Amino acid sequence: MAELDLLASAISAGGTILGGISANKAGKYEAAGLERAAAEERAAGQRAAIEKQREADYVMSTQRAKAAASGSSIVGSPTILDIMGDTAARGQYLAETERYKGESRARGLIDQAKTSRFKGKSALTGSILEGASSLALAGYKA
Repeated sequence: MAELDLLASAISAGGTILGGISANKAGKYEAAGLERAAAEERAAGQRAAIEKQREADYVMSTQRAKAAASGSSIVGSPTILDIMGDTAARGQYLAETERYKGESRARGLIDQAKTSRFKGKSALTGSILEGASSLALAGYKA
């Protein structure tokens, strides 16, 4: 009878450990997906930044065209140069904001990936300890 109890405990311990292995694999899989999503968020931030810069360039082109159409010269006109400088600075600010937002979202996903990996490793470690404890207790009782 003691042999059957020991065998049942060994099977139970093995199942517990396999559960921990599965949880660890699931954590790694989830982390990989989160890391892919982080890369996509970074890329989206870059694309948005490029678009903001393109919009600013378009506005500055329109400003140059309107200045030329009005008969003004960009050279020697501090007001036009100031306006275009402000537009360029604003465009740069908006582009950097988009890059920051993409990077911020990416870092949040990377943190989630790290947490997922940690949970998987913790589940594996816990299952090994629980399985070993179960075997030790069964051996002690036998």
